[in-house]
Amino acid sequence: MKVRRGIRIATVLALAAPALIAVAPGTASAYPQVCKAGEKWATVSGTKVTNAPTHMQGVSIAPGSNLTRTVTIKVDRTFSAGIDVTTEASAKAGVVLAKASVTVGAKLAVAGSRTTSKSITDTWTFPTPPRQRRYVVWSGTRVYGGRYSYHVCKPGGRSYTTESGPWRSYRTQWVGSSLCGARYPKGSMEYNAAVLGGC
Repeated sequence: MKVRRGIRIATVLALAAPALIAVAPGTASAYPQVCKAGEKWATVSGTKVTNAPTHMQGVSIAPGSNLTRTVTIKVDRTFSAGIDVTTEASAKAGVVLAKASVTVGAKLAVAGSRTTSKSITDTWTFPTPPRQRRYVVWSGTRVYGGRYSYHVCKPGGRSYTTESGPWRSYRTQWVGSSLCGARYPKGSMEYNAAVLGGC
C-alpha cells in the first residue's frame, strides 16, 4: 500500500510539471514588440493657420488721378520652417514636417527653408478714385504651426523614446492689395496687411 501511494504522488507531480513550465513564455508576452527597432515617426497636434503678410508698401492716390507704376514692396518679416532644435534642417525636423503636411492636407515648406528676404517688384495700376484713397500693396504667406511628438523605436522593438516641442512651416507666397477703410474678414490676408500697414 505504501508503495502504491508513492507511485501515485510521483505521477501527480509528473503531470503538474508541464503546467509549471508553460508559465515562462507567458511572462515574455507582457512585453510585446510594439515597433520596429530604429523606426522613427511623429504625431502633430494643435495646428494653427495664420495669414501673414511678409512684404508691404503703402500707396496713396489723389482724387481725379490714377496710377500705373512699378511698386517695390519691402521685406517686413520672414518665416522659417522647422522645429525647436539647433539644426533646422535635421532629419528629425524632416520627419515632423512630413507628418504635418499629411495632417493639414497641403505641401508645406521643408525644414530649414525661409520665406524670401528680398524686396518684390510688380507693376500695379490703381483706378481714379472719387476721393483720396490709400492702399497697402503686400505679399504674404500662410503660416502653419503646432506641437509635435517625435518617436524613436528602441532596440528590440518593445518600447520607444518620445520628444516633444513646437513646429512651424508655411506655404504659398502670394501678392495683393488692401484698400484702407474697406471691410475685410478679420484674420484674412487683406485685413492683416491693412492693420500692419497702418491703415
